[in-house]
Amino acid sequence: MKPQTQQIITTLTEITNDLYYSLVGDEPYVTVFWEVEEQGEFSVENFLLDNQALTPFAPEDFLDQIQQTQSPTVVEHYHNLLGLLQANLSELTIYSYGFPELPEDLFNGDLPINTDELTPLLIPLLIGLSPTGEWIALTPQQKLGYQSSPGFVITDLESVEETTTTLVEQIQSLTSQIEHQLSTRSWKLKHAWEVVLTASRTSVIEKLLSQAGFLSITEINKFLRSIESELEEFAEDEELPTDLQQTIELREYFNSQLLHSRVYNLNYNISDESFTIHYALGQTEDGDWMGIVTDSFTF
Repeated sequence: MKPQTQQIITTLTEITNDLYYSLVGDEPYVTVFWEVEEQGEFSVENFLLDNQALTPFAPEDFLDQIQQTQSPTVVEHYHNLLGLLQANLSELTIYSYGFPELPEDLFNGDLPINTDELTPLLIPLLIGLSPTGEWIALTPQQKLGYQSSPGFVITDLESVEETTTTLVEQIQSLTSQIEHQLSTRSWKLKHAWEVVLTASRTSVIEKLLSQAGFLSITEINKFLRSIESELEEFAEDEELPTDLQQTIELREYFNSQLLHSRVYNLNYNISDESFTIHYALGQTEDGDWMGIVTDSFTF
């Protein structure tokens, strides 16, 4: 680990010592980091893979899981969908999207769903490269989600080749017939799929999860938005509580010492309640990503 990385971890640990993020419950902060030399290029896809929120599946294993968990009619539609993608896309990748591995300090180290309700295949997510160079990704939509801040929204491609447009229409026709059933009834999905296009592999998962309601990206200031309202409760010369001072220091550290700071929120709609994992990250001058993770919930 580089000395700079260790110093940032030490500083963030000191700032967040005994500090809690509050919604319904009070949850601590845990430091996280991504070193490019050791872990490769940072992207939402790579980060989620590293944290085990994405699990890759070979096509035959994917179909085996579909056979075990879906109705015969849906199984047939999945076969048709996979056949269409294999015939038209290169670099086809199939994932199951679920929950990242959480530090033991967060949510008591548990998940908001009983582990016996979690099968190997949860939310199917498929990616591939069109013959004309567009990345195509698709997944079922979550019942409820949150919007990213405008500055973090990945815009649509200005133009798309006609052959790709036709392929997307074929994909949408097939997915409109697929009502994916999860093994748990508490995680809510819509009866609809999201299909997105981007110019690069590094952005396609981010755009897909955002538009399907699983991911939102916001500014650090919005994440720590309670600061201003709390400050209004104190006179100008009044000493601030320790936790408020720490929260202000945390915000200032992200805004002044790290580049491109933002918060990746993994949003889960569980039994019509919200469970969110927040990764607040900023980039160092060396290109590494450093920050903290916490969670919030409305149970």
